[in-house]
Amino acid sequence: MNKSLARIHLGLAIFYGLLAALLSAIHLTGDKASATGVLIFAAVFGTPLVLHALALRGVRNGLLWGRSLSRTLGILLLFAVPIGTVVGAFVIMRTGPKDWENSASG
Repeated sequence: MNKSLARIHLGLAIFYGLLAALLSAIHLTGDKASATGVLIFAAVFGTPLVLHALALRGVRNGLLWGRSLSRTLGILLLFAVPIGTVVGAFVIMRTGPKDWENSASG
């Protein structure tokens, strides 16, 4: 298991969950609150939350699809300047052959 990469995915999943909850709560306290707005927040922030949670599972178990998903998410994070670029580069570095531990089931 790549512990540092697993922590990154866990942290990002928590971040997206908290952000979705916070923005939904702010939206619901407004005068013109709608269920559509909350559903939009859930879709926008729920998708990366689920993807990072899946990547966390794959990384913890040392599965190859977890490595591929981590790399894909790392590449997408590169476009989130400036912090996402640093996090994305770290994720990509941690999915290299030297840092990756495969499980027996692969």
